[in-house]
Amino acid sequence: MKPRYLFEFCDQNWVPASARECLFEIMEACNSGFRSFNELVANKVLELAREEDFNRIVELGAGHAPITTQLATKEVGSELQLVPCDITPNEAVFRNLADRYPDLVLPVYESVDITLPQEELFRDSVLVLGGMMHHVPFDLRPVVLQSLSRSHSRIAIFEPLKRTLLSMLLATLSFFPAILLPMTFFRRPGKLRRMLWCWLIPIVPGMFVWDGIVSCLRQWTEKEWREEFAKLADSAHDLQIHTGFNSLLIVWSGREVPEASFIST
Repeated sequence: MKPRYLFEFCDQNWVPASARECLFEIMEACNSGFRSFNELVANKVLELAREEDFNRIVELGAGHAPITTQLATKEVGSELQLVPCDITPNEAVFRNLADRYPDLVLPVYESVDITLPQEELFRDSVLVLGGMMHHVPFDLRPVVLQSLSRSHSRIAIFEPLKRTLLSMLLATLSFFPAILLPMTFFRRPGKLRRMLWCWLIPIVPGMFVWDGIVSCLRQWTEKEWREEFAKLADSAHDLQIHTGFNSLLIVWSGREVPEASFIST
């Protein structure tokens, strides 16, 4: 089966909202508790912002805005602007962050389609995609890369998984933090919801393992990333690709170039 035909439960609107909420919470527990992925992303993004002297960090495809949340806790009182956005904005999460961190977190509540150039939003910013690029359909990824490269910005894509057997094996082990979710977030509201989907009707842990394996299959390899960037001509430069034990980081700088300079897809 080709990975383009596989789906992830967290992307499906037919999955009950309470079960999807558990899936996102498990992801948070894995990336902030059982491993320090979100913190590492936040630290790298801050480093990029300082290098470029940008005071705005835009989290694209933010979902529950884990990177913005991590950055906000680090940068309280700073002059940074943290801007979470998504094609289907989670208004409740965004408003909660904006209320907790006024003047620091400035969400975009309208839909932001990253396949389209966003001239004002993308200008003079660090654009971060944390663990979301593999959700983009294969045929739309070149369009997204072009769109991100069309303005004066620094772009960073972070993926917490790789397309390897080892990564898929580690994804299966996420069953255990999924089962422990009701205990991990016991002090948070939503205890009954977590107990329902993780213990009483324990289907969410299996759904999360499925999503993790599919996420691995949807990843591009370093070779595939370089092949796609080779097609971008003069629209992207200073490409850096770093592969870790179970993660991938792609960083590059965009350029403002005439529309005619871009390849057609």
